[in-house]
Amino acid sequence: MMQLMEKYSKHLEQLVNERTAELEVEKEKATDLLYRMIPQAVAEELKNGKTVEAEEFCGVTIFFSDIVGFTTLAGDSTPMQIVGLLNKLYTEFDRVLDQFDVYKVETIGDAYMVVSGIPRPNGDRHAGEIAKMALKLMACCENFTIPHKPDIRLQIRAGIHSGSVCAGIVGVKMPRYCLFGDTVNTASRMESNSQAMSIQCSDATYQLLGKLGGFTLEDRGNINIKGKGTMNTWWLKGYTEPDEGILPPSPTSGRHAHLRHHQGTHS
Repeated sequence: MMQLMEKYSKHLEQLVNERTAELEVEKEKATDLLYRMIPQAVAEELKNGKTVEAEEFCGVTIFFSDIVGFTTLAGDSTPMQIVGLLNKLYTEFDRVLDQFDVYKVETIGDAYMVVSGIPRPNGDRHAGEIAKMALKLMACCENFTIPHKPDIRLQIRAGIHSGSVCAGIVGVKMPRYCLFGDTVNTASRMESNSQAMSIQCSDATYQLLGKLGGFTLEDRGNINIKGKGTMNTWWLKGYTEPDEGILPPSPTSGRHAHLRHHQGTHS
């Protein structure tokens, strides 16, 4: 009887250990999913039963993009085909995001929104992180094939703007980490007034990219932005690592602006 009880005790202990290990694996999966939906620091406070207060961030850069001609494309496709298209495209976009210090805010239909500088401030790097990410997403679209319409080239338009925002959790059921402020509205206008396969930047973002260096932008000139009036904007054309020891031309000379950083001096 003692031998049987000892054997049963060992079996029970082994079973408990296995179940505990399985529980830990499932908890890790649930935690990973939560961190994909809400910033980790915010999620930890929610898990601990704390009230998450809204925060103001003085320096962030926001990216918006959408698919050119999406309404026409959706009207000529089945709902399942559109879901498949968006899932394929934004899964590839999400992989690109992992290479940069950015946070994906949300997707609404064909709109894609990303921010840098939140929830961890990163100085002025937010503008550079978003700009390099935007260029990489454009390159991603160059090789993208629409699953049910392989002969049609998918095009997006994008816009970025830098400024301050307020960020916080909205809701209790399916809580969302949302951004509010004029910076969000202006970034959205940069996108809606952009062109196919182009990235439009506000002057605020242009100034920050000038400090960081390495970016090439083309002056679009003054355009009328709904709700904002006349704004001077720029096309983001490319990025190269700055060459130390070589002083580039002034970023304000000529139609193209080559924004470089040289030995601590701002061009």
